[in-house]
Amino acid sequence: MISWLFGVVQELDHSGLIVLNVNGVGYEVNVSMQTLCTMKAGEQASLQIHSYIREDQFTLFGFVDGQERSLFRSLNKVSGIGAKTALSLMSGMNASDLLQAIENSDDVAIARTPGIGIKTAQRLILELRGKLVDDLGTGDISNKNNLHHDVKSALINLGYKAPQIDKALKSIDSGLDFENAFRAALKAL
Repeated sequence: MISWLFGVVQELDHSGLIVLNVNGVGYEVNVSMQTLCTMKAGEQASLQIHSYIREDQFTLFGFVDGQERSLFRSLNKVSGIGAKTALSLMSGMNASDLLQAIENSDDVAIARTPGIGIKTAQRLILELRGKLVDDLGTGDISNKNNLHHDVKSALINLGYKAPQIDKALKSIDSGLDFENAFRAALKAL
């Protein structure tokens, strides 16, 4: 099993497939659109790998960190969700937003992913709600996301653009209350 790869991104395919050159060997790795957006051809990349082996195929799925890989593996265990569908879910929203949607039972947000219907989203929530926070060690993720969501909403109401806000929110300490987080985001903007 391949667990981790480090090399130079040789090729990028906008369908979510990259070729990673590791010491002269090119590995085709399927990645989410979230991960693909962080990569550039010719630059080095490090990916946590999930090896998917069947009788007739050997497929690699790559993730930015171990937490994202664990989320993928948890999604893949839900009946009716295979590896490609799990990767599609992770392409539709980043890992923390997906975790928050599962924990908040937001089946509508999950069902926006192509290939995921409302019943599949509900089954996903039923099987994973409350389990991912413990398994992935992301206990404070919903508090951080709620804070960021509230600050982002307030800043959008003031006329700031979402990409600017997202960039500013990355530098904010998650331990702050709303007022201090809002002030820190304004300073960053």
